[in-house]
Amino acid sequence: MEKNDQTIGTLSEIVRARRTIRSFSNNVPPVEEMEEILRSAIFAPFGRATGLPPKEIRKIFVFSQGTEPMEQARELLLMEISRVARKVKIAITLFPFLKKTMGLFAERISVLERKGIPGLLEAPYYVVIATRKGFPAMEKQTIAHAMQNMWLSATAQGLGLQPISQTSIMSKNKEFMQLLGLKAGDYELDGCVIGVQKAPAEPREERQLEDFVTWVR
Repeated sequence: MEKNDQTIGTLSEIVRARRTIRSFSNNVPPVEEMEEILRSAIFAPFGRATGLPPKEIRKIFVFSQGTEPMEQARELLLMEISRVARKVKIAITLFPFLKKTMGLFAERISVLERKGIPGLLEAPYYVVIATRKGFPAMEKQTIAHAMQNMWLSATAQGLGLQPISQTSIMSKNKEFMQLLGLKAGDYELDGCVIGVQKAPAEPREERQLEDFVTWVR
């Protein structure tokens, strides 16, 4: 592929414009735009060689707002969040020294337990990515590649995306995996919601290359 300055400039703009969106309007994106976003995910690279057809390794599930499967998925996810929140609270109570490392996570998951995840109620689509487990374990990297492609594609379409990282704890939940038609424990999961953002994103703070990058020479 030859260098294309216009393409480079457009990609740089999309990367800088990408944000985590946490508030969505009632507008539903056209199916064609969603298909383009999902198509970007299926072309994402894999973390390792598997010897299996790509469609056997990566599977993508789209839940639509207002449907029974969406309600079931949301309820199961919130139940699992509550279970994890209770376990974390008990662990910190029994072993106070864990508060130093788990305190922030405990606080955040406690908030989710009380308030839920607004994006799961507002956004029209909840997308779950499943990647078959293998050796060496590269499933998280493989999912991340697909998620990043979708995030950039959504930004290019003028749509908002919010990662629902709590989806990852559902890979061993039999009821949730049954919704996907997959066997619990065979796949790693992650997810996001996609829709039309309710308000413009705040400007990103300036970042200087030298604050992050060291050239090793």
